Amino acid sequence: MSQSPEWIWYPGDFEIYHHLLLNTRREERYHRWPAFWRLDDCYHNVRFRKEVMCDTPEEMTVHAHGSGLIWVDGKRYPFGKPINLAAGSHMIEIMVARTDGLPSVFIEGQQSASNSTWEANDYSVDWLPAGCNGLYLKQEDDPSIFAFQYEEILPVSVEQREDGLLYDYGKETFAALQFENLQVSKDIKLFYGESIEEALDTDHSIIIDTIPAASHSYRCHPRAFRYIFLQGVQKEQLELTAMYEYLPLEQKGSFACSNVLINQIWQTAEYTLHLNSREFFLDGIKRDRWVWSGDAYQSYLINNYLYFDPAITKRTIVALRGKDPIVRHINTIIDYSFYWLMSVYDYYETTKDLDFIASIYPRMKSMMDYCISRTDDDGFIRGREGDWVFIDWAEIDKTGAVCAVQMLYAESLKAVWTCGELIGAGEEIYLERYKQLKNRIDDSFWDEEQGAYIDSFESGKRNITRHANIFALLWDIADSKQRESIIANVLLNDEVPQINTPYFKFYELSAMCGIGQLEYVSAQIQDYWGGMMKLNATTFWEEYNPEITGPERLSMYDDRYGKSLCHAWGASPIYVLGRYYLGVYPTSPGYESFIVEPRLGGLEWIKGTVPVNGGTVSVELSEDALEVAADRPGGILRWNGQDYPLAIDHPIKLSLR
Repeated sequence: MSQSPEWIWYPGDFEIYHHLLLNTRREERYHRWPAFWRLDDCYHNVRFRKEVMCDTPEEMTVHAHGSGLIWVDGKRYPFGKPINLAAGSHMIEIMVARTDGLPSVFIEGQQSASNSTWEANDYSVDWLPAGCNGLYLKQEDDPSIFAFQYEEILPVSVEQREDGLLYDYGKETFAALQFENLQVSKDIKLFYGESIEEALDTDHSIIIDTIPAASHSYRCHPRAFRYIFLQGVQKEQLELTAMYEYLPLEQKGSFACSNVLINQIWQTAEYTLHLNSREFFLDGIKRDRWVWSGDAYQSYLINNYLYFDPAITKRTIVALRGKDPIVRHINTIIDYSFYWLMSVYDYYETTKDLDFIASIYPRMKSMMDYCISRTDDDGFIRGREGDWVFIDWAEIDKTGAVCAVQMLYAESLKAVWTCGELIGAGEEIYLERYKQLKNRIDDSFWDEEQGAYIDSFESGKRNITRHANIFALLWDIADSKQRESIIANVLLNDEVPQINTPYFKFYELSAMCGIGQLEYVSAQIQDYWGGMMKLNATTFWEEYNPEITGPERLSMYDDRYGKSLCHAWGASPIYVLGRYYLGVYPTSPGYESFIVEPRLGGLEWIKGTVPVNGGTVSVELSEDALEVAADRPGGILRWNGQDYPLAIDHPIKLSLR
C-alpha cells in the first residue's frame, strides 16, 4: 500500500530544539534574557534506518535538512536523487548532520515513505521509533521552523499624538508588525504595551523595537501587545500591517450560564489560554514566554476541558524534561519537578496513551531518582543551594522541609510507580517510599491542636496556610477526620490568609468544589476574575490584588510593568466550570468510563460541552430540568445518588419539578 511521507527526526528532538529556541527569546528593552537553567539541544548528527519490503519495484528519493548520505544494501547514494529499489527486501540507512537546526529527512516512495515506522539513532546503542507529528507533510517544509498560522488584524483606533502615533488593537494579541512605505530619515522607536500606560511610558516599556533610519520597509519579530506607540512619526509617513501569529486549535469545550459576567469570564479565559498555547504551553506571552512546569500543569488540565489537544500537552511534557543527565530541578524549582512527574500520569488518565508512557518512563525514572537523591535521612526533600521552593507567591513558612512540597513529592512517587506498573517496569521502592512519606507527613506536619497541616515543623512557628491543606484534600492525603477539621479550621476560616494568585486559586476553587461549596466558588469567580474585567482586562493576569489600584496594579518583580497581563494560569475558570459544574470526569483511563455529575452552584441554569477523548458530552441543567447526551460509550449520569447509564445519541432528560 502506498504511504504518504512526512518529515522525521530523532524522537523528542523536535520538542527539545524548539524549547531551546523559545527559552532564548525573552526580551526586556535592549537585551535578551535567556532562561536561567540548562538548555538542552537536539542531536545534530543522527541516523535513520528501515528494512523496506517492496512488493513491486519502486523509486525512492530522500530529501534532508542537513548533509549526509544514504546506504541502500551497502551502497552509497546522495540526497535528492531518485534511487531505484527492486522488488524484495532492502536495508536502508540514512546519515544526516546539521549544525544550524534539527536534522530531519523526508522520503518519497511507496513502501519506503518516511513515517514513524522508521527508526532513529543518535549513534548510541538504542534504535527508537522516529519522531514525527503530522504537521510537516510537504517536501518544502522545515521542522526547524514551527508551523504557526497568520491572520491580519486591524487596530480599533489610531491616535495621532504630539510626539507620535498610538495604535490600539482592542485586546491583547501576539503579532508581527510589518512596515511599508516608510518616509522618515531617522530611527523610529516602537514601544509595545499590554496596557496603555506601558506603551506611552517610553522610559519603562518592557518591549521596544527600533526601525533603522532610512528604511523603506521593516518587519518586527512577533511580540505581545494591545497598544503600540510609534515615537516621532505621522500617519502619512508609513503603512502598518499586523499579522496575528497563532496555533490553530479546535475549541471542543463550551460553557454558558444565567450569569452574564461568568460567561464573559469563560470567554476571556479561553482567549487567554489560546494566546499562551503555542509551541508549548507558555506562562505568558510578553514575559517570560518560557515554559514553566507548574504553569503548564494547570494548562494541561484546562486543555482537557477546552481543546482536548493531546499533541501540545505531549510536546510540553517532552520539552520540559529535556535530556539526561539531570543537574537541577525543572525550572530550578523543586515543586515543578514533581508537577512534571504528576503530569505524565494525568496525561495517561485522559488519553490512555500507553506508547507515550513507555517512551517517557525512562526519563520519569531518572527524574524521580534524582529527586530521591536530594532527600535527607528523614525521607523529606529540602531546598539545597540553587533550588527554589515556590508553592505560590504567598507568605508561606519555607524553612527546611515544607509540607506542601512533601505532598507533591508523595503524589509524584505514586505517579511514577503507577506508570511503571502500566508498562511492566514498576519498582516497589517507589510505592514503599510513597507509603512511608505519607506517614511521615502526618507525623511531622499535622497539628492536632490547630486541626490542620503546618507549613514547616523546623522553624517552630507552626504556621498555618491554605496551601498544604488544599493539597491534602485534593490528593486524599488527609483521612476523613482530618478532612473535616481542615474544612472547618482552614478552608472556611477567614482568619487563615486568603489565596491571592490565579495560580493557587486553581487548587483552592477545585478543593472548594470538592467539598460542595460551589456557591462560594461562583462568587469567587465573579469577584476575582470579574475584578480584572472591571479594569478592562481582555486577558487574565499573572496576579491580581483588588486592593492595589492605579498604575501600581501593573507592577511586579520591582518593575513598573513587570506583571504579565496575559498569563495562562489565569484561565482556570474553564477547568472549574467544566469539571465541577458540568461535572464531567473520567473514572478509567482514556474516558473508557466517565461520570457526569452536574451542579448549578447557585446559578439559575448552565449548559455546555466537555470533550471526552474522541467524544463529547453535552449538559443542560436548570432548576426545572436536566438533559445530558454523549456521543461515545462509557458514561454515567449521576444525579441525586442515582446512576443513569448514558447511551450514544440517546439523551437522558429528567424533570426536576
